[in-house]
Amino acid sequence: MREIDYNALLTNLNEMINTLEYDSMRSAGKAKLNSLSIASLYTLKDKYEKTIQQNSKATPKKEVRIDG
Repeated sequence: MREIDYNALLTNLNEMINTLEYDSMRSAGKAKLNSLSIASLYTLKDKYEKTIQQNSKATPKKEVRIDG
């Protein structure tokens, strides 16, 4: 099974959001077309950020004892 690199996903999401926002600034028609996509990307970004926070909290360190 392959692990998901959420940090890489967040980097790509940020780049897509920035590109669409820049494209939307250029014309009102583009803003209207891109608005739902941008909203969806922000929703995904929030989910991935929460997943990263949960994964960092969910992996407690194991205590190793050496008797001797």
